[in-house]
Amino acid sequence: MSLIVLIGAQAVGKMTVGKELEKIIDGKLLYNHQTIDLYADFLGFTKETFRLSDMTRRELFQSFVVNKKDNLTKSIIFTIMIGFSEAYDRQFLQEIAAIFLDADEEVYFVELVTDLETRIERNVGEDRLAAKPSKRNLDFSHNELITSHKKWRLVSLPGELEALEPRAKTMTIDNTHRTPEATARKIKETFHL
Repeated sequence: MSLIVLIGAQAVGKMTVGKELEKIIDGKLLYNHQTIDLYADFLGFTKETFRLSDMTRRELFQSFVVNKKDNLTKSIIFTIMIGFSEAYDRQFLQEIAAIFLDADEEVYFVELVTDLETRIERNVGEDRLAAKPSKRNLDFSHNELITSHKKWRLVSLPGELEALEPRAKTMTIDNTHRTPEATARKIKETFHL
């Protein structure tokens, strides 16, 4: 049993890679907007929305570890954007990893990186817009991508992921010119999933 965390900035390809990984391992994808949009549909994009979303994620992960004999899948593939300069984001990543690691289960951090131009192009992709209703307001989504790119450090420094949780296995993939299928295969092969 394991937690595979796909980390990266908006529109880097986390959900798309997660969908491909889901096809080739015994894992099920939980992409970040599934919980965010659940609450945002009622509360907007507020601090309370993100608090409830994070609470839901923690509860799911804890239940997954505790009830593993009844789980329908061996692994959770989870996507998240981390502001590496933000203490809350780093702590959340450590907390969700600890849920699995403290139960002697595996955790994999996979950071996807690509340039801003590629992310802007991917931000209007058909699959992205179909899966994430909040991204369909293209002006808002574009401005949010640019603002967060300027406001937060969305790419880890060398060795930073390993230092955040030394017990997790980590890798970084530049998926600018790599297909989602090839990226998923690289993850599977590297970690022997």
